[in-house]
Amino acid sequence: MKQSLTTCILVLLFFFVGVAQENALLWKISGNGLTRDSYLFGTLHMACSADFSIPTKVEDALKKTDCIAYEVDVTKPENRQIVQEKLKPNANFFNGLAPYKKEAIDSALVAHGIPATIFDQISPAMVVSLISMKSFDCPSMQDIKMMELEISKMDAAKGKTVSELEDITFQLDLLDSLFSAEDLYAYFTSGLDMKEITRKMVNAYFSENLMDLQDLLLNTAYLSEEKQRQLLTIRNQNWIAKMPNMMKEKPHFFAVGAGHLIGKSGLIQLLKNAGYTLTPVMN
Repeated sequence: MKQSLTTCILVLLFFFVGVAQENALLWKISGNGLTRDSYLFGTLHMACSADFSIPTKVEDALKKTDCIAYEVDVTKPENRQIVQEKLKPNANFFNGLAPYKKEAIDSALVAHGIPATIFDQISPAMVVSLISMKSFDCPSMQDIKMMELEISKMDAAKGKTVSELEDITFQLDLLDSLFSAEDLYAYFTSGLDMKEITRKMVNAYFSENLMDLQDLLLNTAYLSEEKQRQLLTIRNQNWIAKMPNMMKEKPHFFAVGAGHLIGKSGLIQLLKNAGYTLTPVMN
């Protein structure tokens, strides 16, 4: 159950953002006074086991670093406890929503195999996450593979220090603030075939066809410009303020949602702006 809840958080953070525009998920960070290279890897966060894989080059990069840095450390017992505490429902979530819209949401939930009373049991962000996870169409929750957890299990990751780029409470509060009842109504009435879109997204990710991923996800049908700013730009700026000192102290392997790599405000460009050399690792 605890792993499933953590999965809910991570899938939200990937599903509603775009991905890097260059055909490389793994980048070497060098120069600017670094004595040893660090690495930046764009993750999918989760996938069904039949689709899931981690390239050999990821383990090779892990072997060359001393520390792993995730957005948040999903293995920390303290973080799991915070997730449990943040599950509480929001009694005011549907306040002000037109009754016909609430009825439409209830009907859509039931059609997705989720009881309409779910909002009485868990937080809105967790409900939205469960809906998003359904689009991956895995046989069961037990069939879900989490990339961050699988990276942590690799032999090359064992014994390495694990750090976080942000606080899990901040992450959870951000998600709760970004998704309203109106957003949920818009999602269910959009007419989009989310299972088909997600299938294409998964195929593009694991074939490292990041141009296709960008076309699928970088549009305002999924995330407004303001929400992109909050989910991506601001967080990237916060992380880039921490990464130089982390890399200077020890070579790091940074594993973050692939959406954080892209564009002029993405980590690749921000690191280049800071004077580092970013080299795509293809094999």
